[in-house]
Amino acid sequence: MLYTGAVDAIAAVSLKKATCMKHSLIGFLTLSVMAGFYIGFGVLIAFIVAAPIGAINPGLGKIAAGIFFGLALALVVFAGAELFTGYNLLIFKGCFRGTVTFGDSMLGWFWTYIGNLAGSMLFALMLIPTGVFAKDPWLSFLLKVATYKMNAPWWELFFRGIFCNWLVCLAVWSSFRCTSDSGKLIMIWWCLFCFVTTGMEHCVANMSIMTLACLLPHDPAVINFGKMFGWNLVSVTLGNIVGGGFFVTFLYWFATYMDERGAKRMSAAIQGGSGAGELPGAGQTFEEIKDVKVKMKMKA
Repeated sequence: MLYTGAVDAIAAVSLKKATCMKHSLIGFLTLSVMAGFYIGFGVLIAFIVAAPIGAINPGLGKIAAGIFFGLALALVVFAGAELFTGYNLLIFKGCFRGTVTFGDSMLGWFWTYIGNLAGSMLFALMLIPTGVFAKDPWLSFLLKVATYKMNAPWWELFFRGIFCNWLVCLAVWSSFRCTSDSGKLIMIWWCLFCFVTTGMEHCVANMSIMTLACLLPHDPAVINFGKMFGWNLVSVTLGNIVGGGFFVTFLYWFATYMDERGAKRMSAAIQGGSGAGELPGAGQTFEEIKDVKVKMKMKA
């Protein structure tokens, strides 16, 4: 069947994660905090590389950030952690498939977000003493990015959030369909390269970026925790939910569901069951089918 294997594999993973959450919420939260750390590592390497290049050419700076940020999701997938944005694929696929209840999916959603936020903010706090963002061009680059994120139009951030998690969930979906680790890494890299280079918005990455900006010397009128939580994270998180939940999770599930439904009707038709009447052309003679094909060619 169309994508049934990948859909069922993800649904099984969602059941495993929901069971883990019920067995030990502390353990589940720990893995969510670790995902915040791993996304923070992606932000760190991307910004350190992009800042000096971006000072010369902003376009090349975006490309440089896109090249290196893939480390973040690679760590989440291969090392193992609970990431909110990827959860839009994993937990909802299980919900659609019936392996996880809607209530459990909402709980998993909530706790991954809380854990990711805690991990991202803690990672940013630990970065401050290192001094890596204390001087230019890294400080000015970080503050420039954070200023945009906290002051951009709400709908612009929302739609950038959609495109971002559409790509992130495609990376996770593709990793389930790839049979080799190298293939998984390539797909993760390409999808994240696209979202970072084009300037899309990832809520968990933003948690680290904006926390860093709020902890470093800045203009409080344009950079503050109020704008971080009340403006950027609200719009971007909602966009991430739509991008991953609808454009990847729902659409692939729906296509698979319709394919399976059609296969059942076809099976019933072949066996001469009651479903035969529902199929166009079921029960026609060879000459009738041939006549239809001739008419279709004439119309073409």
